[in-house]
Amino acid sequence: MKPENFNPRDYLPLNYYPWPNLINPHVDKIGKEMDDWIDNDYTFLSEKLRGKYKRQKQHYCMARMIPTASYERAVPCHRFIHFYDTLDDQMEFHTVEESEPILERLITILKGAQPLTDENAFFQHAALFRDEFLAFMPEIWLERFTGALHRCFKYGIQAEAPYKGTSTIPRLAQYMVIREYSVNMLPFFYLVDVEVNFVLPKFIEEHPIIQKLRTLAVRIIAWQNDIHSLPKELLLDTEVFNLVIVLQHEYNLSLEAALTETMRIHDADVAEFIILQENLPDFGIYQEQVQDYIKAIGIMIQGINTFYIVDTSRYVPDGFAWPERNSNE
Repeated sequence: MKPENFNPRDYLPLNYYPWPNLINPHVDKIGKEMDDWIDNDYTFLSEKLRGKYKRQKQHYCMARMIPTASYERAVPCHRFIHFYDTLDDQMEFHTVEESEPILERLITILKGAQPLTDENAFFQHAALFRDEFLAFMPEIWLERFTGALHRCFKYGIQAEAPYKGTSTIPRLAQYMVIREYSVNMLPFFYLVDVEVNFVLPKFIEEHPIIQKLRTLAVRIIAWQNDIHSLPKELLLDTEVFNLVIVLQHEYNLSLEAALTETMRIHDADVAEFIILQENLPDFGIYQEQVQDYIKAIGIMIQGINTFYIVDTSRYVPDGFAWPERNSNE
């Protein structure tokens, strides 16, 4: 298979997963607000980059991830997805030393500090969605959300940094660990709590089955993202942080064989997730709520895949918002 003949939809078509495919009815209203945030707050980005972010339609991704959330609860979730996707993009070529003070300052703000007037929209919006979440979520929820975000910063964005902009391909074992964090999904699963207005009790939150289900969901979305982003990454020799590319290098595989192996890994994770979902432990009076929680994670998996296929220009040629200081544009 030649790279130009690869189509992600041949591997992950619409409705590939067994969960409902839904969308939040407030999507268009919040989309207009997101465009306003991009134009009026994220002014440190060039007009060209701001235009790309508007065309990526990140609000559709979140609307498919939390389809039953009220408008009030959906707003900070949408504010967060634009913040996080944009932050991740624009730190694409940052070294660990460059990213460390930025990421630590953001965590400090989520823990209660106020942004300075001269700090850009990343810091201003972090404080905004923090306060918006705290209007209806307890402090323990914010602690869990912030902790998940911090782990993705430290073990994802920063762990991936040495491979960015180079042709150094990680070993498969290294990649599998780092990718669980660099796909940046852990904090998004806490948005399910926001949507369904239920915070898992500590004994459920820490249960190994719940932790395993989250890990599997992270992995499924990581492999899903690697397949949909592959056309963008095949354009640059230095874009090596993709399971398909890592498998090619690890086992000297053709593109087609590496895609087949990627789908085998992906489908095995989906099958394991479904087995655990259908055989949950007895959580007593919380059983129905836990079942709804896990189903909502499945809806997220389905929704993100639909977003890639139906809504966004994020991974089409010239659709990704590469940082301009190192862009090949």
